[in-house]
Amino acid sequence: MFRNLSKVFFTVLLSVPFCCIGQTGDREPNFSDSTRIQIAPYGSFRGHIAVLREQAEIQENASRIGFEFSVYKSNIRYFTGVELAINLFRSAQLFNADANTNSGFIKFDETQNLQVFSTRLGYLGADFGEYGILRIGKQWSVYYDITGYTDRFNVFGGQGSATYVASSDGGETGTGRANQALTYRNKIGPLHLGGQLQMRSISNGFLFDGFALSAQLDILQGLKAGAAYNKSYFDDFLIENTLGFGNQPEYLALGVSYNSDHLLLGAVYANHTNGDLTRSVVEEELVAVVFDAKGFELFGKFIQPKYSILAGFNGYFPDVEGLPISDDSKRLFYMIGAEYKPSRFAYLYSEYRFGTGVNSFGVTAPDVFTLGIRLDLQRSWEKIL
Repeated sequence: MFRNLSKVFFTVLLSVPFCCIGQTGDREPNFSDSTRIQIAPYGSFRGHIAVLREQAEIQENASRIGFEFSVYKSNIRYFTGVELAINLFRSAQLFNADANTNSGFIKFDETQNLQVFSTRLGYLGADFGEYGILRIGKQWSVYYDITGYTDRFNVFGGQGSATYVASSDGGETGTGRANQALTYRNKIGPLHLGGQLQMRSISNGFLFDGFALSAQLDILQGLKAGAAYNKSYFDDFLIENTLGFGNQPEYLALGVSYNSDHLLLGAVYANHTNGDLTRSVVEEELVAVVFDAKGFELFGKFIQPKYSILAGFNGYFPDVEGLPISDDSKRLFYMIGAEYKPSRFAYLYSEYRFGTGVNSFGVTAPDVFTLGIRLDLQRSWEKIL
């Protein structure tokens, strides 16, 4: 059923923008017109001191550099973007889930997180204005259109929405920075729509390796609600030979968000089946275990010109019945924080995470205090040719 549905979805996804362009009169491009090009480089450099278990460590915190290059022609913007993670301090421990750059699920390359540079984003696309935006490549998923409502902390957060599953960036499952994805997004009145297809491999027997849909509704000024559904496809051999992997992964997220000049609020509920992975010991061997879970995230930020106050909650509750995972395995994290902004390009931040977090081995996560600095730089240049 899902294979047929993904085929239909793929046809619609590709035809919408091009069909709509034809309705404008099938105009041929006028190459005599001038062409506008734009380049927008940016960088965000972040690091902090983390204090936990009566010890201190200087840590990297998801620093990155990137650019987007655009060409404007005949009312269409063609663009490409690249974003690279920078490991300024080569710290092995990361508390920021967004800092992960390994993209696998069953198998993943953990060494990427230790490299000086690693890939976060890389895509090509076209912006058709009122007819929507089409992108291909590694990019933020349409599932994240919803779960991103609460993923706004400087360090913590993103632990209850099944976005960064299996200690990855959500690339293989298409829930975070989706690998080899085709997306289409458009806004029709108060409705924001998103569609996604993944084409990761030609060796697993599936035409497409996953699809996702999202919808958001503007209710009042600054207030919107949304939902997203994501399904991934993996090789039958992996499913049959991985503990707990009963079927293809499916994810559902519901959220509400409010944004104003002085207040940001967000709430997300997520539920998945076969959608996350952990490691466990079975007969003295380290094995992969797939499980179901549900989660909640809350985020709030009070904003003033020179400072901001943040607070939130992440809860994640795996279904461990019949699995070699600790019965206490869950996350109940509370976060509070503050920002001081002496400059529009730089600010100091501090966040404290406390609560209960128990992994698959029954080990409790520590309370963590962080104090750090962040510099955000961005510039844009244009030229008419």
